Amino acid sequence: CPVDCGGKELETTFAYELGSSGNMFMVEALRDISVTSLTINAMSRGVGAVQVYTRTGSYSGFEQSGEGWEIIYDDPEVNHNKRGTPTELGNFDNAVSIAQGDTQSFFVTSSQSVVYLQGTQEGVPYASDDSLIIYEGVGTTDDFGEPYSPRVFGGRIRYDMM
Repeated sequence: CPVDCGGKELETTFAYELGSSGNMFMVEALRDISVTSLTINAMSRGVGAVQVYTRTGSYSGFEQSGEGWEIIYDDPEVNHNKRGTPTELGNFDNAVSIAQGDTQSFFVTSSQSVVYLQGTQEGVPYASDDSLIIYEGVGTTDDFGEPYSPRVFGGRIRYDMM
């Protein structure tokens, strides 16, 4: 791997139209990567809890079930910035490795809620680079609550190439 394999990031958007307590989305690795962190678009300022879950493959069919999801980030005191401004989460407890050609789903929830764009169609690519594709997903009410589709994850994915 070349010298600049670490510290990559792919941003979707920090624009917003809608919001809820959570957002689920899927990514596809175009090369072997390790996802290390997320930056989110919070609905309101203040200190609050954020959890990030992940699962192999698609979240479809598991929007309202914790079955098969692994929590990879849990911080009760994240300093949330105002909407439209990045809220940094810091590194996951364990980075999430994704092999070339594989998909991985993420679910981020915040007690301060998250904001995002409506989207055009769940499951279509929204942002990509030479390593990663981020697909449109769903918004959720509460942890594993009612899904609203389509929704675009508002934020950044930080990753290292492997």
